[in-house]
Amino acid sequence: PACPLPVPPALQYVFDADTERRRLGHAPRVAFLARRPSDPEHQFSSSVQLPRQRARSCVTATFQLHDSIRDKLRPITVTLAYGIQGAGTSRHGRGTSRHSRGAALPPLSPVL
Repeated sequence: PACPLPVPPALQYVFDADTERRRLGHAPRVAFLARRPSDPEHQFSSSVQLPRQRARSCVTATFQLHDSIRDKLRPITVTLAYGIQGAGTSRHGRGTSRHSRGAALPPLSPVL
């Protein structure tokens, strides 16, 4: 019988904006552009195939400030959660996953 072809692992990621503010019950101040229909406005998720070791890949996630925001002094924090899906599996098998919570990015300076 033929051996199943290996599936390259994928890095799945989620950018999440204004997490602390939303935890306090406030509405997010930003909306990610070009997000998936299933993503809430304050999140952007996708995945990147990892075809080989040390392969580089870039992604762009752009968000827009809402017009009606009142809190313009506190920074908008963006966190990144990521996981590697399908490492060492075949097209016919189920993959294991490893998930990590990325550190919060440094605050972005306001652009006026």
